[in-house]
Amino acid sequence: MNNKKSFDIVGVGELLIDFTPVKIDGENYFKENPGGAPCNYLAAAQKYGMDTAFIGKVGKDAFGYMLKSTVESIGIDTSSLILSEKHNTTLAFVHLEENGERSFSFYRKGCADIMLENNDIDFSLLDRTKAIHFGSLSFTDEPGRSTVLDLLDRAKEKGLIISYDPNYRPPLWDSEEHAIKEMKSGLKYADVLKVSDEEAELITGEKDLLEAAKILSDYGIRLVFVTLGDKGALYYHKNGHGIVEGRNTKAIDTTGAGDAFFGSTVAQIIEKNVDLNKIDNIVIEEILKYSNTAASMCIEGYGGIPSIQDRENVEKLL
Repeated sequence: MNNKKSFDIVGVGELLIDFTPVKIDGENYFKENPGGAPCNYLAAAQKYGMDTAFIGKVGKDAFGYMLKSTVESIGIDTSSLILSEKHNTTLAFVHLEENGERSFSFYRKGCADIMLENNDIDFSLLDRTKAIHFGSLSFTDEPGRSTVLDLLDRAKEKGLIISYDPNYRPPLWDSEEHAIKEMKSGLKYADVLKVSDEEAELITGEKDLLEAAKILSDYGIRLVFVTLGDKGALYYHKNGHGIVEGRNTKAIDTTGAGDAFFGSTVAQIIEKNVDLNKIDNIVIEEILKYSNTAASMCIEGYGGIPSIQDRENVEKLL
């Protein structure tokens, strides 16, 4: 790993195949789409104009090669993407409701993304980036859990911006209690946090979302976002809070919407050089107008990465 390029954001975690149901001539089929929340997030940031890189592991199989090719085609650096000969690429089957909401069935036990080890990582990346992004699905299994925690400890020591998405997928956890415990374990690292309204209540036990955001902020998180579906997003920091309305659209597949929102948001925070210790509400609300629009456009198509729009397309709609 001799690539000495610098990046705006480096993401770590799962990269997998989402098999998304589509109807053709009245018959249901599953279409393979590249997925995994961290790379969805990086795709949104890359398409906004950031330089991004991904740390992770896929199988040295047809799916793994397809994922590597897709990620590279967007411009995300894959120098730290390992193709494993021992472990298969993780697969997820998406089940869609009439309103576009989805659930998942995973084929992940013993698969590549959770087998990420310390010797897979080029830690010099931490000297060549402004921000690190991670999600809670890195904490479901070892050795991936310990590897990512080590990476985060080092990133925290270096004072990098750390963004965190405690993404809740029930089938991947032994129990809800285990999920909450591990999701909370990531909070102490985060400078910027994105949770859905359901995840905010799950983690904090608080139904009032503003109170939930305050509880999350008390972990030392400087900027908290709670996504509210088509109602937009709530933001909270120590000196202010508000809700920025979303854009109404027909949801086909909501996969990747939160990642499109979050990747776009952190990209703008970096581009605008937002001081997370002195946050300007006007700037944050302008940022969220873009991010809400990017998320709404994502749900108008199938799959995560394939539906994330370029900056030019989002700005045209704005």
